Amino acid sequence: MRLRQDTILITGGTSGIGLELAEQLSARGNTVIVTGRNQERLRRTRESHPYLQAYSVEVTDLASIESFHRHVVADFPTLDVLINNAGLMQNIYFKSASAEGVADEVAVNLTGPILMTQVFLPHLIRQPESAIVNVTSGIAYFAFDKAPIYSASKLGLHSYTQTLRKQLADTSVKVFELAPPRTTKPMFSGSEADNREVDRIPKMPISQVVSALITGMTRDRHEILPGMSKLLRVMGKIRL
Repeated sequence: MRLRQDTILITGGTSGIGLELAEQLSARGNTVIVTGRNQERLRRTRESHPYLQAYSVEVTDLASIESFHRHVVADFPTLDVLINNAGLMQNIYFKSASAEGVADEVAVNLTGPILMTQVFLPHLIRQPESAIVNVTSGIAYFAFDKAPIYSASKLGLHSYTQTLRKQLADTSVKVFELAPPRTTKPMFSGSEADNREVDRIPKMPISQVVSALITGMTRDRHEILPGMSKLLRVMGKIRL
């Protein structure tokens, strides 16, 4: 893909990897739409990045997605790239975790990307060239006990992405996966002991992660594993 003069939708685009993606892709001459569910972050994004189109949507709610789809496709009929980036990582211990918290993490990380894809897929298939990008994680390849729902849901998204790519092979839609390593804007926050343990994992600048995705997509590399992610996948296979 050229990733120039495209219309790109990024979920979870008001912070972290999502916002960096929006900035870099916009700089390449693309029209970029970001979504979020935190109203304060959306407000700050609109103020600090007036060139971005910012919408409120709840990616775990089908009615919210369908309403958003109707509006955004009407406003941006050339939309041709969907990046499912919204994610939630929690320091979960099953003996004390609430069922509600666990359900929300699964919904954001796995159900959300699947619902977004299913709703937007008919529109994307009609475009001459289009793409879906699912952001998984380097820790999807092994059981990360500090954030077990995160690693499990991202592994599920990895599997879904593979089957989606196979089923869409005869369409105009290319399916990519970005599996980031730990970045300089980490999502994990746990106890002091857990944080010390996780802090031993090397961090990759978030700008480099995003640059790796853009380079990989322009070269039609379907699986993009920057930094430590390649090693994490190998380690996961060995442990299995």
